[in-house]
Amino acid sequence: RSGQLDVRELISLYPFLLPPSSSFIRSHPPLHEYADLNQLTQGDQEKMTKCKRFLMSYLNEVRSTDVANGYKEDIDTALLKLYAEANHESLLDLLVSENFCLLTDSAVWLEKHKKYFALGLLYHYNGQDAAALQLWVKIVNGDIQDSTRSDLYEYVVDFLTFCSDHDLVWKYSEWVLQKNEEVGVQIFTKRPLEEQEKNNINPDDIISCLNKYPKSLVRYLEHLVLERKIEKEKYHTHLAVLYLEAILHLKSVATDNCTETIELLSKLRSLLQKSDLYRIHFILDKIQGTDLHMESAILYGKLEEHEKALHILVHELKDFRAAEEYCVWSSERRGRRYRQRLFHMLLGAYLGGDMADGALVAPAVDLLNGRATEFDAALVLQLVPESWSVQLLSPFLAGAMRQSVHTRRMTRVALGLAQAENLIYKYEKVKQKGTPIFLSDKKVCQVCQKPFCEPVFVRDPHGGMVHTHCAANRHLNSNMTPHSSSSSNQT
Repeated sequence: RSGQLDVRELISLYPFLLPPSSSFIRSHPPLHEYADLNQLTQGDQEKMTKCKRFLMSYLNEVRSTDVANGYKEDIDTALLKLYAEANHESLLDLLVSENFCLLTDSAVWLEKHKKYFALGLLYHYNGQDAAALQLWVKIVNGDIQDSTRSDLYEYVVDFLTFCSDHDLVWKYSEWVLQKNEEVGVQIFTKRPLEEQEKNNINPDDIISCLNKYPKSLVRYLEHLVLERKIEKEKYHTHLAVLYLEAILHLKSVATDNCTETIELLSKLRSLLQKSDLYRIHFILDKIQGTDLHMESAILYGKLEEHEKALHILVHELKDFRAAEEYCVWSSERRGRRYRQRLFHMLLGAYLGGDMADGALVAPAVDLLNGRATEFDAALVLQLVPESWSVQLLSPFLAGAMRQSVHTRRMTRVALGLAQAENLIYKYEKVKQKGTPIFLSDKKVCQVCQKPFCEPVFVRDPHGGMVHTHCAANRHLNSNMTPHSSSSSNQT
């Protein structure tokens, strides 16, 4: 440092570290009598290792200082060679940051020391992504050996996800999907949002590519429908069909619902409930003849055929809780009256069934007592059997009375607030009319100069008071006289 040594004088002592393209020539006269490191250490491997460790430290220190000006290629290339030879962890840090390593010389050295992953990084840094991917794929496939990264497949997937070269993405899409469908599909689902919004890679082309990979196809459609919320009927219908086909396949090979079947059923029901874009009749036709009664009920609900839906839930599934939940989600964003109509339909399904064995009495009573506020109490009392006691319906009656009183009081409050608001507006209106005008027997008409016999008058813009008939005559005369003043006809 003190002698401002040309750093290449130091590098030249180490055989093969300076790239062949370097223009460096040793100082003349020479600074020392040593030819190279071998002569200096007399073949002592331990000393050579220490010297190389020293050079790594020194080059890493000076590469970002003024000492490196003009020699950056020589310094970084030498540093890369030292790191590769010593299997040093800083090799990757050097390649993923700004560097001036010479591609040809560095590539030969990395290949010699079997640093293929690092070589791929070098290619990527120099804009040769195709060469980098080719190397990494060979490592994953086991064609060449490099244990630098145990998660290299995931790294390649991530690399392709953010790769702007779409030809490369398509080229390796089959390879990543064949290795692992669920991970490989990320090259399409996790692409930068701005790129997806511009549809730089057409979703229809992606779907065509994924047709051979059912798990990936489902995951990608979920990405379009549930995450990006694209409102296209074909995507929503396609996803529903895939769910349905997978469920029917699983049911055909197993008698009991496995975890995967239960998960798929949950996804299908959620999609059928929340989406309004799929082809309802098409899905309903596919479900006919299966044991997917809940899904059939949801579809009938989408068609506004609520009585059919509730009949399935009450009489076929006998799932009374699901029937109540059906009324709730079907009436979301539809208003209280719509929800009340659905609950009355449900009550009708209970009361209209075979009541002889009393199987539906308990759910009907539970429905009324648990959701008293959802019903029109007067209508309910006309529907329930006369044999039901007051005690049986006491929670319903109490809730209905409470709701009625609450509604009445809230209506009164709303009425009082509206009246108060109206009074405020009236007061503001009076204020806007300006100063009051007083009429007395001393006031005379500005036209005929006669006093006012009735408490009726017309006020002109200048503040004068005029009989109504005088104002009418003056307005008529002004219309007949073209040259009358404009202010005379303003009242």
